[in-house]
Amino acid sequence: MQAAFSVHSGQSPPLVRRLNSAVKSDPYQTPDLPEASPGPDPFDSLIRFLHVVNRKRMILIYAVTAAVCVGVIYYKRLPRQYSSSASLMIRQVSTDPKLETSLAAHGLMSSYKQLLLSDPVLISTVEQLDIRPPELAGQNDPSKWPSALRNMLTVSFSSQENILSAKCQSKDPAATVHVLEALTASSSKFMEDFQQDMSLDLVTRLDIERRELEERLFDREGELLKARKECGDISVSEGSDDSHPITQRVAQLSNELTSVRRRRLELESMYASMLTLVRSNADLTQALQKLSTIVGPEVLQRIPGQGTTNAETVRTLQDELQQMQSELSALSRHYGAGHSEIVRRQSLVNAQQKRLVTAQQEMQQQLNMGLRDPNVGRWILETIRTELTSVQQYEAALQYEYGSAEGQALALSDKLANIRVAEREVEILRQLHTSLLNRLSAIDIGQGGGAFRVAVLTEPLMPSNPVYPVLSTILVQFTAAALLLSLAVIYVMDLLDDRLRSPEEVRDQLHLPVLGIIRKLPEHELKETSLYVHDFPQTVQSESFRTLRTTLALSTTETGCIAVTSTEPGEGKTTLTANLAVAFAQTGKRTLLIDADMRRPGLSKLLNFRTQPGLSEILRAESDIPGECRERVITTEVPLLDVIPCGPRIQNAGMLLSMPALADTIDWAVSEYDQVIVDCPPSLAVSDAAMIGRCVDGMLFLLNPQSTNRRSVLRAVQHLRSMGLNLLGVVVNSMKDEKDSAYGGYGYGYGYGYGSKDAYGEDDDFAEQVESSDSLNEDDDSLYPIRKAA
Repeated sequence: MQAAFSVHSGQSPPLVRRLNSAVKSDPYQTPDLPEASPGPDPFDSLIRFLHVVNRKRMILIYAVTAAVCVGVIYYKRLPRQYSSSASLMIRQVSTDPKLETSLAAHGLMSSYKQLLLSDPVLISTVEQLDIRPPELAGQNDPSKWPSALRNMLTVSFSSQENILSAKCQSKDPAATVHVLEALTASSSKFMEDFQQDMSLDLVTRLDIERRELEERLFDREGELLKARKECGDISVSEGSDDSHPITQRVAQLSNELTSVRRRRLELESMYASMLTLVRSNADLTQALQKLSTIVGPEVLQRIPGQGTTNAETVRTLQDELQQMQSELSALSRHYGAGHSEIVRRQSLVNAQQKRLVTAQQEMQQQLNMGLRDPNVGRWILETIRTELTSVQQYEAALQYEYGSAEGQALALSDKLANIRVAEREVEILRQLHTSLLNRLSAIDIGQGGGAFRVAVLTEPLMPSNPVYPVLSTILVQFTAAALLLSLAVIYVMDLLDDRLRSPEEVRDQLHLPVLGIIRKLPEHELKETSLYVHDFPQTVQSESFRTLRTTLALSTTETGCIAVTSTEPGEGKTTLTANLAVAFAQTGKRTLLIDADMRRPGLSKLLNFRTQPGLSEILRAESDIPGECRERVITTEVPLLDVIPCGPRIQNAGMLLSMPALADTIDWAVSEYDQVIVDCPPSLAVSDAAMIGRCVDGMLFLLNPQSTNRRSVLRAVQHLRSMGLNLLGVVVNSMKDEKDSAYGGYGYGYGYGYGSKDAYGEDDDFAEQVESSDSLNEDDDSLYPIRKAA
């Protein structure tokens, strides 16, 4: 067995194939479902629909031709309509800049459009007509005139250019001109009367409003003057930026009170610190310097008992220096700088300055050496206490005065607030009064208020050619409707015609390559042979089988062991399998055909091996599968082509195919032959094909587009993919020779061999062929559901 495996290096080892087979591990286990394939591409769907439209293009041609004919007849029967137009320029006559905006212009144009289409203007227009248009013939009721004229008129405007266009359409060309002229005159007369009445009414209303506003203004000004007198301050006047003196006084007292409180806190803190230093007999120099920043530097000059040089000595030297400088300055007015008296006095001033500096330095040195005298400490405490008492008294006085001023300010604030409110109200009333006076002066009653002016830019002209109907427009409309209707009809026909029409459609719908197209076999030649390629090798039909063989041989995937299935019975699957095997054998490959359709063994019947032992007995063998296979292999008339027929019919064929013996059988076949082809039952009829497909390298899917609908094919392919099977591609078999066939009329009429009235798996000799199995005696559930052949 190992030697046999090594001979066919291009095939997978049988042991590996069996280990990879889900049948060997668990014949009842369902494989993992693959990921769902992506949905159809909208672009591909569009291309497919365009192909359908191309096949049924005559429907489009007939529909467009009929639409053109109907459009021409419709054009001939329609009455002619004439149109005339007039342009009006409308300008706003006003000095108000707010009325010059684009929004105001749009409102003006829209208002005049509504005026032109109003009932009073349209009734006045009809009354001015000497000859009424055909649309108003026989209508004597004035209430019906406006609706009839609105159907004839079209009014549009451009707010940017202030141009309004009016169009009139009628069966009578002269009536279009007369209607527009009368409409322009009626609208102008209506606006003159309306604007004059509106101006008079506006002047009356504004004058009444002015008198009422003046009364309110006078009353409010009197109240404001009274409030100012009660306030008692001449500075409180309209537009004054100065605050009231009482308010200023409150602010000053608040600032002063804050400063005094800060100084009191500093003195209290200084007193506590100094008291601690005196009790501890510590150095008082730093405390004394800090005290000088609070009370003043003169406190240093009043320290009692500080050495020979004290503050009094320094003060005496300062006074003498100042007197000497005054005398020197007086003499300098009479003598020059080189005078002996001036020189002497200058030397005396310099000597006095040196003595003063020396005294100050000695005094500062005494301070730097530290002050620890208890008398000095008590003097400092007394000084701080005296200063603190003075500050506290001053703070109390300020607090009393601040409270009094604050009470006066609060009482005054209410009066000032009332005055400010009264001033604003008076200012608003004055502005309203001024605005009313300006509006009254701007109204010109003689010119009707001057709201806007209308000028005719383009006079209506007599039309010479009708504007409706237009033949080109009607033909385009009818043609577009015919195209849409015909496309809808083609789409519905395509939905109802559930067939695959072209190899491209097969590839796009199934996402599988089309490996070959089998031509139709001549019926008179089929009667003479069961292996067409062997007996008629030179025909074009035989070449199609060899083309399929070449495609499989050049495939990049493993194709040494393949199975052939289809959607339903009667599609030519058995004939394809037999002739494809002959094509492989003619290339010198040892080829084995296995009839695995144990419910309806068409291949065994085609080759007249129906009564021979075969696969059903091999699968029931408990051991020595290779020996059982060799005993049941039958050599055909075709060199290098052997067959394992189906064998005796059994009832539980599905259960038998699910046993591990099937994988062992295929492993043996792969090790002994160059090419193995298995004839499977249809995939929708029973699930036997899925069981066989898990043991082979790949499966060929045969379809007949003339007899198999699209939904059945998609369902069958989806079922095989859900089982994790390797689908190599599709082989198309056309059974009818039609000139308009999408496959060029290729195909053959040899059926699968199942009667259209018999259920799959039944025939006349079924009872004679059924054998009982000792090892596989199952219930009726082992049979797969029976399905009618399509």
